[in-house]
Amino acid sequence: MRIFKRILIPVLFFAVLFGINTVMNYLMVPYTFTRFKVHTIETETFDDLILGASHAGTNISPAVLSGITGRTAFNAAQGEEFPVDSYYFLKDAARDHKPGRLIYEFDPNYWITAQEISSNYAGMFAEMQFCPAKLQYFFAKMWKADFRTAFAPWYFYRAQVGDIRQNLFTKGTDNYKNFGTDTFDSATQTVHSDGFIAVKPGKWDDTIIPRDWSEDMLQEDAREYFIRIAEFCAREGIELVVVTTPVPAETLEANAASYEAAGAEMSVLAESYGFRYLNYTGGELLAANAALTDAELYADWDGHMYADAAEAFSKVLARDLASSSGTVF
Repeated sequence: MRIFKRILIPVLFFAVLFGINTVMNYLMVPYTFTRFKVHTIETETFDDLILGASHAGTNISPAVLSGITGRTAFNAAQGEEFPVDSYYFLKDAARDHKPGRLIYEFDPNYWITAQEISSNYAGMFAEMQFCPAKLQYFFAKMWKADFRTAFAPWYFYRAQVGDIRQNLFTKGTDNYKNFGTDTFDSATQTVHSDGFIAVKPGKWDDTIIPRDWSEDMLQEDAREYFIRIAEFCAREGIELVVVTTPVPAETLEANAASYEAAGAEMSVLAESYGFRYLNYTGGELLAANAALTDAELYADWDGHMYADAAEAFSKVLARDLASSSGTVF
């Protein structure tokens, strides 16, 4: 009897703790398009899967690609998606819904910038179904930071208690229950059912930020996880195409050396691992598409295109995907 009580007390304690934590997550964590995107790649199969950070999310339209290539496509890219996240997203999707081709967006800034521990940091992990890839993801990323955030993402929203009523309303809607995108329509952007983040007209308040691409600035695991992506694609028979999307001419000029060095780095990797690299910030692709560097096509200096400009670029990308072979730099 004593042994039973010794076991029962800690079991009850952790059960209560688990229950409280579950309720707090439901009350505090809002509905984000991370949930929608993760659910989609876990339940649907596409010819083309788009991964990467926010430039891919806002600049590559799956609908436009599909209209030209005839291939189904989904854009699972989003802000704060670092190479480690893309790698485990790819593994998660490939469990039951392996894509025929991965279009991976290479933004050099995500190789020279450390990932902040924020709601985005924990949100991608939290939305994945439990599977071996998620367990690996936990030890590769969450364990190295504050592992508690893996189980209690509500912690990042603790100052937003006033949003509980809105969260409960949203989670009671059919849109939430069916992983819809209606919730994500705002004054600055909307999210399409194919994952495309369509940016609405209106300049964002930002400045051109100098970037320093150098071996000293490279984050220790950025190249490592990109190479894992390339090797996984080769092993699984997934075609890999890496894309660096255009940026405003002024941004490119201010960071010319960094973009050139980053492009050269990716070109070497393309030769080593046998994938195509389409670089619209240098070489012949930049020269052929100089009109896409007009600052009026962008909401900011960082390189997030308005929806109309993104559709124009996606037409260019679709044609290059159909005609290009090898590295283009």
